Amino acid sequence: MRSALAVLIGSLFVYPVFAVDKSDDIDTNRPSFCQSAFVVPMGSIQLENGALYQHFQHGLTYFDLPENQLRIGLLEKTELQVFNPEMVLYNQSASTFAGASGLGELGLKHQFGPFKRLTASLVSALNVPLGAKFVSGTTVQPVFRVPFCLSLNKNWSLCGMQSIILSNSRGDIQWQPFFMLSRSLGKKAAAFAEYAAFFQQNSHGPAQSISHFGAIYKLNRQHQLDLHFGFGLSSSAPSAFVGFGYSYRFDRLPWGK
Repeated sequence: MRSALAVLIGSLFVYPVFAVDKSDDIDTNRPSFCQSAFVVPMGSIQLENGALYQHFQHGLTYFDLPENQLRIGLLEKTELQVFNPEMVLYNQSASTFAGASGLGELGLKHQFGPFKRLTASLVSALNVPLGAKFVSGTTVQPVFRVPFCLSLNKNWSLCGMQSIILSNSRGDIQWQPFFMLSRSLGKKAAAFAEYAAFFQQNSHGPAQSISHFGAIYKLNRQHQLDLHFGFGLSSSAPSAFVGFGYSYRFDRLPWGK
């Protein structure tokens, strides 16, 4: 008789792999910290946009706009994704500063699966510091991410992402573990609750821990709205933040199916 572990593994890896098709609804990386485990369809362009307001202790505030990410379906299970430069407004002690972010996470994302219930991807990217130093830093940062999603039943999914970032020229490493529980609300909407943490090697300050909540609504197969908010669970994290976004997928590139 097979062991319980063998039965579990068999239930996850039974069906052959397939990729998201243009006939499927839009699936985005936002607004959660966890990126989607799925890539965009081959021959599609997806634009994910939003705005975010963050309030920290001692009166420090940030406002980010437009939080744009460009995703292009290159192959059946591989996409190019780029976090485009955005404007960051920084306010503290009645002084306001503005600066553009760098060309964040220029890289490739490859999907493995889904294997009946489990889907995962590997993101290999670089953070390129082309913007203001106080926003984007001064060094190129290699980034490796593994987003995953486990379908629990028709309505519930357990998702997450493990990330490693080489954070500076000294070789310090940042580890980012994210975990999210998602609930479908009919065919067009979903809500989620998420935990996000940011651990920095050789950092003298506390790690950032964040609780995050949000919802999405799909206007149709190619358009999505989102709203999200959260609270810091540690002194270094934002005290509170709120954001919203709009995403769109264009399916008519010449090399698509």
